[in-house]
Amino acid sequence: MTSQFTIETADDSGNVLGQSFLTLDGSGEPAVVYLARKQNRNAVMVARRQNGQWTHEDTGGAGLDDGARISIGIDSHDVPHLAYTDGRTTHAVHAVRTGGTWSFEEVPTGGGIFFNGVSNVSMQLYRRLGTGLGADPGWFDMPAIAYRDAHPDDHLVVALKPNNGPWQFSTADPSPSATRTGVSLAYDSSDSLTIAYVVGVNDGTDPFPEPLKLASVKPTVVEGDPPWPPPEFTSTVIDHSVRGVESVSMARGTFFHMLVAYADRHEGYVKAWVKSFGELAPAIELVARGNGSKGPRRPAAAAGPGDNLFIAYLDNGQVMLAERASDHSWNSLPVTTGDGWPSLAFGSDGTAHLAYGTGNLMYARRTTAPA
Repeated sequence: MTSQFTIETADDSGNVLGQSFLTLDGSGEPAVVYLARKQNRNAVMVARRQNGQWTHEDTGGAGLDDGARISIGIDSHDVPHLAYTDGRTTHAVHAVRTGGTWSFEEVPTGGGIFFNGVSNVSMQLYRRLGTGLGADPGWFDMPAIAYRDAHPDDHLVVALKPNNGPWQFSTADPSPSATRTGVSLAYDSSDSLTIAYVVGVNDGTDPFPEPLKLASVKPTVVEGDPPWPPPEFTSTVIDHSVRGVESVSMARGTFFHMLVAYADRHEGYVKAWVKSFGELAPAIELVARGNGSKGPRRPAAAAGPGDNLFIAYLDNGQVMLAERASDHSWNSLPVTTGDGWPSLAFGSDGTAHLAYGTGNLMYARRTTAPA
């Protein structure tokens, strides 16, 4: 197969800070959330591509320049939802655009009682109807948000908003963390909710250990009519060797695999943790080893056609796209010169969509054709 990338400018303002995240709407068109500097705030921006043209708008929100990707999801009514850490209060925010206007809601913490500071907000909309949680139509399009609650000790929390009603809260992992980086929430194709994250253990070494963990919903039997109680989670360490984690990304909508991509800025690598259906044990695989601070960095994981696994990342001023081969090795292809926070998604037709860049927000689209 040969690949061609079409490069477009989504926002040429020169003020883009990054922290971009890309998703696709119901028509397969990209929508990107990102930060841009406007006067005295880090404006939360949304760019959308429709009919071959890019538009971008200032939502009115202010994000935190903390290096964490902002989250965006487009619901079944083409309504965008955002989740991020507010740059003024450090509270978690859920934003929705309805009737041409953005509305903002602070997500409570402390089990729904307080509004504490948070970090590393990650959101996905629950999309399926008639299976799993979706047996109740009110769960459809439900925001699911994971974050670290600063009080106490940056433990991992998941907030759900079924039926557009009150938030439900679950402590996904009560373990205290000495680091505030690395949280990624994902639903797979069977509606299973999982969070990949790190827990910092300050043992006096530099850098201290940051084991990579996975939290998943405990299998339970719910009885009676909704509303049902919040889910309970179980967590486990999946890579004990990690130190100096910069970012974590979990692939969404996978069928036969689970994929977590993560970058270790101290050791200078991007790795993939892969668990495949039918295989006894998960694998930890080297995707790229780089050259210190120049890369590889900021991986974004996604499942492509046939549930093939891909990771986009930065390496020495290049946006790279790595694909997992049948022998479990990873083959990387340069996409273009660029920086920022690459974000990757695949359309139902197999087209790869990438957003990245600082200064200007850039977009790359890959089509494949027989060699």
